[in-house]
Amino acid sequence: MIFLVLATALLSASAASPKLAEKPTVAVLYFDYEGRSEEMGLLRKGLAQLLISDLSVNSNIQVIERARLQDLLDELKLNQSGSFDKATANKVGRLLGAHYLVIGSYFDVLGTLRLDARAVETETGRIVRSVGANGRPDDFLELEQKIATQLGQALVEAAQSREQSGKNARQRQPVPGTGAPAPGTVPGRPKRLPAEVAIGYSKALDAIDRDDKEVARKTLETVVRDQPDFQLASAELNRLLQ
Repeated sequence: MIFLVLATALLSASAASPKLAEKPTVAVLYFDYEGRSEEMGLLRKGLAQLLISDLSVNSNIQVIERARLQDLLDELKLNQSGSFDKATANKVGRLLGAHYLVIGSYFDVLGTLRLDARAVETETGRIVRSVGANGRPDDFLELEQKIATQLGQALVEAAQSREQSGKNARQRQPVPGTGAPAPGTVPGRPKRLPAEVAIGYSKALDAIDRDDKEVARKTLETVVRDQPDFQLASAELNRLLQ
């Protein structure tokens, strides 16, 4: 009941907030992994998908699907690269038609997981906002949603400022209800998601990208069995079984 009330309040606030004349388009790129674990390195795909899912709840921005990003990376033969330099990120953003990019990095050390992210204006390379969060790997979902909330607010404020600057406005009004919702209120999102389960989900996404449907199916079946309330994983599995 509490989660239903929170979700209803979020949607009401978003509906009541000022709308932008043109929704800014946002692309979430794969984060750089700065650790040594090969499995943790795969987390970048699951992290991107979760951020896309969270930011997509925001009615004031338009978020590019991960499949479009992956198709472009395949076309540009960038899949072997573990990171995006500034020039490559800008090129990918322009080809995707994104006004803003979400880029970042993560690492794990001594039982602590650290996530860092930046919202960047594609045209100028200007950093709109830098955010970060750290905690236990078992708190992965909480860390991800913390940065998603801050990024969502920053992206809408930046887009509104840009729009009003074009109208020679001196001031802008804050846009309420533009962050990501609290854990448990996003459709398809469990209340808790340890990094271990998120890595399994990421492995499945990687298998899908490689068109290895059998590995993807088996991996998703394990993820869904271990985390029955992870509806994003269930939806991916259902698509494979169709």
